[in-house]
Order: sequence, then structure tokens, then C-alpha cells
Amino acid sequence: MYSDILILMMLRAQPQHGYELKKSVQRVLGQSISLNNKVLYPALRRFEDMGAVLRQVEHQEGKPDRHIYHLTDRGMEVLDALLREYTPESLSDDAEFMVRVAFFESLEPEVCIDILTLRAQSVEKHLAHMRAMKLATDEADEHPYARRMLLFQLQQLQNELTWIDTLKQEFTARLDH
Repeated sequence: MYSDILILMMLRAQPQHGYELKKSVQRVLGQSISLNNKVLYPALRRFEDMGAVLRQVEHQEGKPDRHIYHLTDRGMEVLDALLREYTPESLSDDAEFMVRVAFFESLEPEVCIDILTLRAQSVEKHLAHMRAMKLATDEADEHPYARRMLLFQLQQLQNELTWIDTLKQEFTARLDH
């Protein structure tokens, strides 16, 4: 679902053709999340069929026609629904979570706090599992690099929880004012 959010958010900014959409995602999110053609073009067709986007054909001399996609009012409704539709399971997916965070400015602070809280719960579960794994590798003392890898992952999870807590504090402060 994060790819649908990405596509519609990029079209909300301005009408674009497919290649521009891919570049816009890179410009906004860097290399961490990308759209491939097997996801992008079927999604654009699906959005066109449901009236969420309009496709305008731009004729180019000596080149194939270019298809420019425009977000419609229906597309804005679909985007809003997608941003607000999430589950604890969906937020355990890194890309799904990060895309939503990237566009928090489109959501109310309460919704952002809820997303962050659910993600923190998922990370805490993962952290508990990783701690148990580390304890098992500590006791076995067979694979020192596996232990280092687990330590690194534990640090990443702890850093994410700290980051989530900072974001939650920012949104809570907005609610208090």
C-alpha cells in the first residue's frame, strides 16, 4: 500500500509522467524506498480506472507519446483514506511505516501519534525477540560475529525507539498548544 501512497502524494505535488514519478520519490525519500515499473504502471492504470487520476497524452515529435498523470478530487479522497488506513501489522513493515512518516504533514497530530505508538509496540516486540536471540548466542559462544550482528540490530531497534519517542513528544507538544 505504501507504493499507492507514494504515487498519489507525488501527483498531489504536481502532474507527472511515470519516469518523473520515480525521480520524485528518489528526491523526497532518497534511495531507501523506490518504485519499480512493475508496481508503478499497474497502479497508475488502477487509479485511472477508479477515477483517482486522469491521464493526458502529450505527443512528442520523434519520440513515443508521454502520459502525464493528474490527481483528481477522487484521488485526493483515496489518498486521504490510504494515509489513515493502517494496522499494527502493516506498520511493522519498514517501508510502509517510513512512507507514512515522510508525509506526516498531511495528518493530524493524533493520527501521527497513533501510528508512532503502534510502530513502537512492533519495535518493542522485535527488540524482545532479538534480546532473547542474543542471550542464546551469548550462552553458546560459538559465533562471535553473529553476536556482533545481533548487537548491531539491537542498537538499531533502540535508536528507532528513541527516534519514535522524540517524534511523539513533538506531536504531543502540538496538541498541548
